[in-house]
Amino acid sequence: MKKSVRDEMINRLEFFFGEWEIEVIHPHFQTNSIYGQTKFDWMEREKFMVQRISINQPEFPSSTIVYDYDCITGSYLQHYFDSRGVTRLYNMSFENNYWKLWRETSDFSQLDFCQRFVGEINESGDTIQSSWETSHDGSQWEHDFRLIYRKVIQKT
Repeated sequence: MKKSVRDEMINRLEFFFGEWEIEVIHPHFQTNSIYGQTKFDWMEREKFMVQRISINQPEFPSSTIVYDYDCITGSYLQHYFDSRGVTRLYNMSFENNYWKLWRETSDFSQLDFCQRFVGEINESGDTIQSSWETSHDGSQWEHDFRLIYRKVIQKT
């Protein structure tokens, strides 16, 4: 049976599958780094990728994220839900060792600020160095925080 374009694009997310340690370097916290864990797993017979994040700092919400691919727009979508009750929809790209997310329009929640994320994947595929930025006007961007993913369990 021939795979659909959507299935092929979703299968590219196999890269994320497994458990990762995350390190948050946030300018508003006294400590140098804040640590947590995240796990990427398949959902609904490999039709969606799901990510669950837990950070050992009460100021950071836990979250569940579902990744999808929209054949009409030709791009990935990230559906974000967190323990504060925040729901957001991000556009996403994943190619050439770069993982990008952006949110520039209101969706399930009011758009009080724009956000964007760029993650660079190292050659061995076990570390992602990334950064979040925010903008209140959509043109002037400010660094928000760094986020480093380190894979701890490889797929067997």
